[in-house]
Amino acid sequence: MPARQPCRVVNRKLELIVHGDDEVLSAELRHRDGTWKSPRVPLLSFEACDRMQERVDTLVKYSVMQVEKTDTSIHVSVRDKFRGITIGVWLTLTDDGEFSVLVPPAEVEEAKDDLYRVYAVRPLPGLMAVGGNGKMLLPVNTGVLCSPSGKPRIRDRFLIYGEQERWELIPTLPVCGVKSSQGGLMAVAVQGACDMYCEANTDGKGGGSVELYPMFRRNWIDPVDWSQREIRIAPLASRDDLVVATAKRLRRHVMADLGKKTLRQRAEESPECAYQQKAYTMKVFHGIQRQGIMMYGDKGGNDELLFKRTLTFADASRNFQRLKTAGIDRVYIQSVGWNPRGHDGAWPTDLPIEQRIGGESGFREMIAVAKGLGYHITTHLNCASSFFKSPDFNPDRVVHDIWGQPKVVGFWGGGIKSTHWGLSFPDGWLEKRMNQMKSFGFNGMQYLDGMGNPLYLNYHPVHRGPRRDHAAGINRYLDVARSIFGGVETEMGFLYCVVHADAMATGGNEWHLSLCKPEWPITALLDQKVPVWQLALHDLITHENSHMTWKDTLRCVLFGEIPRDEWSAEPGVMAILDSARIAKIKARYDLCLERFGRLVTEELTDWRLLADGVQQTRFSDGTEVTADFNKQDLLVDGKRITIPRVFSKRE
Repeated sequence: MPARQPCRVVNRKLELIVHGDDEVLSAELRHRDGTWKSPRVPLLSFEACDRMQERVDTLVKYSVMQVEKTDTSIHVSVRDKFRGITIGVWLTLTDDGEFSVLVPPAEVEEAKDDLYRVYAVRPLPGLMAVGGNGKMLLPVNTGVLCSPSGKPRIRDRFLIYGEQERWELIPTLPVCGVKSSQGGLMAVAVQGACDMYCEANTDGKGGGSVELYPMFRRNWIDPVDWSQREIRIAPLASRDDLVVATAKRLRRHVMADLGKKTLRQRAEESPECAYQQKAYTMKVFHGIQRQGIMMYGDKGGNDELLFKRTLTFADASRNFQRLKTAGIDRVYIQSVGWNPRGHDGAWPTDLPIEQRIGGESGFREMIAVAKGLGYHITTHLNCASSFFKSPDFNPDRVVHDIWGQPKVVGFWGGGIKSTHWGLSFPDGWLEKRMNQMKSFGFNGMQYLDGMGNPLYLNYHPVHRGPRRDHAAGINRYLDVARSIFGGVETEMGFLYCVVHADAMATGGNEWHLSLCKPEWPITALLDQKVPVWQLALHDLITHENSHMTWKDTLRCVLFGEIPRDEWSAEPGVMAILDSARIAKIKARYDLCLERFGRLVTEELTDWRLLADGVQQTRFSDGTEVTADFNKQDLLVDGKRITIPRVFSKRE
């Protein structure tokens, strides 16, 4: 076929050129300052399932049906005539100097959908490539850097916001990027992130690439989300830091496109949020059944009760008083395991209050004691989990698997559980449940547990829906809780629920990374955990700092986090709140909240790895924190912080 004239569009930072003829199209992207350019890559490939052969083929050859050009956009439509599949893609250079790749579901046509269906579309595969002197940024955990140099030939992909089969990756953020000394690119999924793949490749010769692209199905019968799929690609100059620049572009998306408010704005709206931002978070564990994942390692024998009591309501009240006497004036308490059969128990059954811990009268007295000491106290509630043995288990309100059965997603203290489909609840059901809990007298923001799972599809015959609807259901819980309790915290830092929450237990940590299996190809690319999550979201949501060592405390100040602890009065589940632990809590309270608590609501503007094990952060008020995790030294604005006597560097 005769070659088409190249299509060329430009903005103030980028130049996009599309080459080809009626059978083959390719493209390249260049920085207009001449410092960086992409390889010339195919314009499009896509995955189509062949029902007869029971396989998914990647198609790179097709007929070019249409190429339309405007001053800023190139619109391309291609067709695989044999399979009856047509796909349209919009490539736009935007006024702000970025590159938009849009795949509208309305332009994915399947004329023979009884035989062939589209599974994924890859615009410009390999565009974001880098050589051996560069770095790749992967959206695993809080962010991970990879150097392709020295890596074997690897190809792997995962879905943003997770898949059950590899939940340990915890891909919380819809971003990726590449950077060399000449410059690079970063990408953020601004629409359709719930159905977006991240793919990482190394060629075994020192090079690599990473990209985001839309998923439409993973199985033949999957419901398809008709949301737009849009990826924004931004240029990185040679002077830009890949981690910081990517995080700040994501931050702009979260605030400008998704409407996330700052912590200071939320504090002005909500007394509960204002208190939590300056308080020590404490989970107090009352009881749990000896079964499921929570009890791995428990040494209880067959001669012991299934139910393990660890903290009565009266015990909790006495310990609240001990904390106050020690000078810990602001505590945000989450009461865990007050419900029938303790932690996890029999959700969604909430009542009656567990009698073995003190019953309703003891529960109300504990709440009154906490409030009388000036503390905020809340319930640890779970709206997502639904245990099969619960008297209130409703199979029509939980996610159904591909075989049409209630999906099994875990084995915890309450036994085997499924997960609710939040959009299936009738109007008012969640409000009634949470108002009933609020009526006990709680005065703190609500904590909603059990939302650390990946997104699911629902194959229920009535409530059938895509992953985005699962996310919408979770956000429904968060929105109702925030309206009733003045604020809401949840467990895992996936971006879709960060926007609706005021506080987060974790955005991912080293423990999660340690669980990634060596046989997964992606595991070989996880070189260095980096704080993209913190840089993007720091003063938009509070982030907890668990554990009690001096090393943990270094990190708490380094990133302006909220200190958290979990305790009981009897051994077997959580640590006992003894005098030594109270002394450590007091030291962390004084340092992380009283002395440097102002950093919680300041934007985290910069992060640097000064040397292996030595990190430095800078906040919007100018504060600079350096943490040497090798020597376990902490410096704030160049001044060394004396380690409190209750800590040991040997911990």
